[in-house]
Amino acid sequence: MDRFFDVNNPVMRFLSTSVDLAIVNLMTVLFAVPVITAGGSLASMNYVLLHLYRGEEGYLTSMFKKSFKENFRQGIPLGLLAVGICGITAADLFLLHSMNSKAATILMIIISVVSMYLITTFVYVFALQARYENTVTGTIANAFRLSIAHLPRTLGMMITWIVWILTLWYLHKAAPLVFLLYGFTLPGYICVSLYEPVFRKMENKVEEDQ
Repeated sequence: MDRFFDVNNPVMRFLSTSVDLAIVNLMTVLFAVPVITAGGSLASMNYVLLHLYRGEEGYLTSMFKKSFKENFRQGIPLGLLAVGICGITAADLFLLHSMNSKAATILMIIISVVSMYLITTFVYVFALQARYENTVTGTIANAFRLSIAHLPRTLGMMITWIVWILTLWYLHKAAPLVFLLYGFTLPGYICVSLYEPVFRKMENKVEEDQ
């Protein structure tokens, strides 16, 4: 019984991580509600998730609030751009779906693939924003470079988000509750596991240069 409650027990680690992801997701949703603050909220989420994945100690709420304060200003244009892409994509898909033609279906597939690539690139954007000081354009440019240079990992993140969106769609009535608890952080945590080696390599290079 003592071994079951050991913090190093796989079951306890899983439960602890599940609770942490739920807490961070609730904060992400809460801080992103005004929409204009979505960029800072998503950057803060990536900052905390990276710490969680690496097993670095710290208070989740304190880390999140600290990162949000630091990324609030630059997060505004980044967040609005990401929301804009999602909004335009949704509107285009809705319009094309109503046409009910083969050409419209092909366009829907193309738009969906391109949009998912852009959304995945913004995973890099918010991760970079949370970890490194740079201009908005510089952060976006670096994110695109990383997404192309590490294409297999980028595709892995795309698949993660596609599967997650389809899962929420399948859950129907339960989707709002699942989204509230894990809507951003569950796929976000999987994405962290994919881009963390890239960030670690960059950080090691910076340390060597210094």
